[in-house]
Parts: sequence; C-alpha cells; structure tokens
Amino acid sequence: MARQTWSIVCLAALLAVVAGAGEDDLVKKVPGLIFESHFKVYSGYLNASGDPGSDRLMHYMLTESKGDPANDPLLVWFNGGPGCSSFSGAFEELGPFYINKDGETLFENVYSWNARANVLYLESPIGVGFSYSQSNPNYYQADDNQTLYQNYYAIQDFFNRVQPRFANQTFYLSGESYAGLYLPMLSALITNDTDFPATLGGFAIGNGFMDVKGLTNSLVLWSNYHGRFSLNDWATLKSGDCCTKSNPTDDFDSCDWTGNLDSKNGIDYFGKDSKCGKILNPIVNSSVYNVDPYNFYEDCYNGSFITYFGKPRRADYVARSTEPNTAKLFNRDSTDPFLGYPCWQEDYVAVYFNDPAVQDAYNINPVWRENNLTFADCNMNTYNNYHLTYNNMAPFFDTIIQNAPNFRILVYNGDVDTVCNFLGDAKFIDGVAKTHDFTPAPSRDVWFFRNAVAGFNQRYTSNDTTFLIDVLTIKGAGHMVPLDRPGPALQMITNFVHSAKPDYTDPSLINPVAQPAPLLNTPTPGPATTVVPETTTKGAMSTLSVSILTLLGVLGYNFL
Repeated sequence: MARQTWSIVCLAALLAVVAGAGEDDLVKKVPGLIFESHFKVYSGYLNASGDPGSDRLMHYMLTESKGDPANDPLLVWFNGGPGCSSFSGAFEELGPFYINKDGETLFENVYSWNARANVLYLESPIGVGFSYSQSNPNYYQADDNQTLYQNYYAIQDFFNRVQPRFANQTFYLSGESYAGLYLPMLSALITNDTDFPATLGGFAIGNGFMDVKGLTNSLVLWSNYHGRFSLNDWATLKSGDCCTKSNPTDDFDSCDWTGNLDSKNGIDYFGKDSKCGKILNPIVNSSVYNVDPYNFYEDCYNGSFITYFGKPRRADYVARSTEPNTAKLFNRDSTDPFLGYPCWQEDYVAVYFNDPAVQDAYNINPVWRENNLTFADCNMNTYNNYHLTYNNMAPFFDTIIQNAPNFRILVYNGDVDTVCNFLGDAKFIDGVAKTHDFTPAPSRDVWFFRNAVAGFNQRYTSNDTTFLIDVLTIKGAGHMVPLDRPGPALQMITNFVHSAKPDYTDPSLINPVAQPAPLLNTPTPGPATTVVPETTTKGAMSTLSVSILTLLGVLGYNFL
C-alpha cells in the first residue's frame, strides 16, 4: 500500500513538472464576461533575466486556441511604442475580449486571433503595463538591446518553466509598430541559439518600424498622393533646395528629405525652421492639424483631442442605445463602422485593469499595486526615457536569412496608416530581398475576404531554401489592422501560421462569417461609477447594445 501511495505521489509530481508552473496562473473567472467562453486564459509573470534570482518580472497573458490548443501553433504578440502594453492588443485589437463602455464588462471579438492559435501576450519592456522590477518598481529605463534580452529570457522561461507543453510546437512571433524592431532582433538571437527550447517558424510584423529614414521619406510620397501638399509646395519639395539624391538622375522617389527634419529621440520628427522644414512639419508632426496618424480616414467627432505620444489620440465617444428605427443605429459620430469603438476603448481598458478585483483575477502581483503603480495603455515614462539603438533592421534580417533556411516572414500594413506607412515597409523588404537574391513573384497579387478585395500581396522566395517573405496590404486599415479590419486580419494570420506557403484568400481554416457566442444570463450593467481619465462622458452600454455591436461585425460592417 505504501509503495502504491509513493507511486501516486511520484506520478503527481511528474505530471506537475510536465504541466508547468503556469497552471497556477489560470484565470479562474474572467471578470465582467457577458458571453460564453470555452477556452482557458492564463495570466502571470515570467523571469525576464538570465539570472534565476532576478526580480525583473515580465507580465504575460495566454489565451488558448478555441480550436485545438494541443496542436495549434503558439503566436507571441508584442505591442510597440516603445512603452505600450500588449494588453492594448489583447483587449482592443486581436484578443477575444473587447471592453464595454462601462469599463466593467467584456463583449466578444468574433474575429479574435485565438480562433486557430494559442496567443501569448507579453508586456514589454519592464516598466510597461503590469511588468515591473521588484527592487525598483519605478524602473523605466530601456533601450533596444535591453528589451531584446528581456524578451528572450521571458520567452525562454515560458517554454522551460511555465508552459513546457508548448515547447514541442513551432511558434511564431508577431507584433506591430515598434515591434518592427523587437521581432527581427529577437528572431536573429533565437535562430542563432541552437539550444533554444522551441522552434521559431517565422514572424509577422504589422505596420512595422524597421527603417526610420525610409519610413520618413516614403511618408512624404504617401502624403502627396493623399492630397496633403499644394502643387506649389510639392514642386518646392522636389527641387534641389529640399530633395537630396545620391544620383542626380534618379526621380523624386529616391529623394531624401530627412535633412530638413530634426528629432530629439530618433523616433519622432519635426520640421526645421526653414522653407522645406515648414512644409514638412505638418506631415511628420500630426498634432499640427489634429489628424489621427494611425488611420488617416478615422475621425472622432465627439469630445476634444488629447495628446498621445505628442500625437492626437482618439477622442471619447458616446455609445448609442438600440433603436427599432435602423436610421438611428447609423453611427454619425465617427468615420468607422464600429459604433465609434476605436474612439474610446483605450480609456475603458485602463478603467477595467485599474480595478483591484480585476487585478486579483488576473494574478497581478500585489507588490505591483503596493507601489502605487497605475495601469495605462502606454507608459510615457518608458517612452520618454527609451533609447533608440538601431534605426535599420537590415543586419538582423541578414542574420535570420543566414541562420534559418526554413523560415517565413509576413510584413503586413494597413494602407492608410501614416505612422509606419506601407510604402516604406515595402521598399525596405524589397531592398532586403535584392541583397539576398530572392526572387519576387511575377505579379503583386490581390487577396480576398468574403469575395471582396482585402488587399495585395508581393511574395519573395529564396532560390536556395524554403525561406519566404510576404509583403501584404490590408485595404482601408490603419496602424491597428486587427481593430480596423478584424475579419481579413484573422484570415491573414491564420493562414500564415498554418501554411508553409500561405494563401491569404483561403477561408477554410476559419469561419469568415463569424458566429457570436451565446450571451450569459447576466443583468444589464448600471451606470459606470468609475471616473474615466481625461474624459467627461458617463454612462454604460447595455448588454443588448453590445450584442448589436457584435452582430454588426458579423453582418459585414467591420470590413466594408
């Protein structure tokens, strides 16, 4: 009997090792959920240093696949900034939960990326979101190299200690904006490490910050063809007074206008006090005209703009209640089809995660709260103290191509983003492809979502290996592609992680006409009692209003 008991104890210990320490991070109940959910959510901390005794803790959240979590790939997501929490991606873009107007309840994102993937969100670097240093909770210093190693050790800890079950599956990196630096650097380091505990199959960068000078110069070209210059100003910019060329016979596509600009941090630019600089200043400094730099065609008509990294942030919006008259359902307070959701979601995500009960449910370390820290979408202290170390990612792409012959890269861009525009990223990848003698596909192909044009794709392939690079646009999307075009974005990323040669038009892996989960039998929330930072709007969206918002997405309003 004693031997049998001992065997049971040993088996239990073995199963605990296989399961990993992360089972303690299971979120037993997601606060405020108003729909039925049948996948697991984990939230906890990873060691972001190679020292086992390190006190630098990176917060993570894992949403298991709705499909087959045991066999579906792992997708790691980073938001950019630098200094922005990946919870903004999880709760405002690609995650399964969207925040309600009351700051307390969550409705369903019917096109969440965990449809056919396990999605791991990392709040990077230390100091962002719920990630912190125990010995110095107000630690905000960071640069590209420091962030690189924090990300590297955190992911390694995830595979080795927290969720070793995923070490047997190929995983992929993904992210947007400044993650255009994080991902190539991290991929180069991982593919150079033969002892890394899992196999990296590729990465997907959305509207990536990969070549500072190239993005800046291409923004000038993009802006001209979107009506932002007068004919006289455009003639001036093309002249030798403003445009510098390495070869005088080249056309103005090769102009370098950055000599007319200044920057204090290498990330944000402003025009010099010169003729050319004054013409360019409203283009590189979007706060001049209060244009939304993240989506050129997104306007929020209610409320006043507030600054977000020195750029206009989407203003607040009052959600409408359900009306029997369809005309009253039309959204006239913004230029998006989501009842103005992009205009207000940031504030209410912050309200939700600054609730101590919510923090407890997500296993946030009490030490974080005891130091009077506050959750925000983006940490301005981190951003203002961040040091841009590398302004061009080409050397890291070179390393990846050399180290990983069986690898694929997706660079996708919403085509109306002005922060990291599609033209600059396309030119950068074209240069990388030419350097390595990759063969471009004969044509830039159109791809479709539900029989409508979703964008265009240019493919590059290696002549010697199975290495593949796709440069893809999403028509009508801005900087936050999964928010602006959720259906096409899900179809795109699912095909990327599941196929060695993705066909982005293929709808077979997902249901493109997504079906909302049944609503829980919960009472309609009352008026919000929490004061929303930097807004004056009060009130709550009813459960019925939320279901209408979800149904509008299913009916196609979210991609037309």
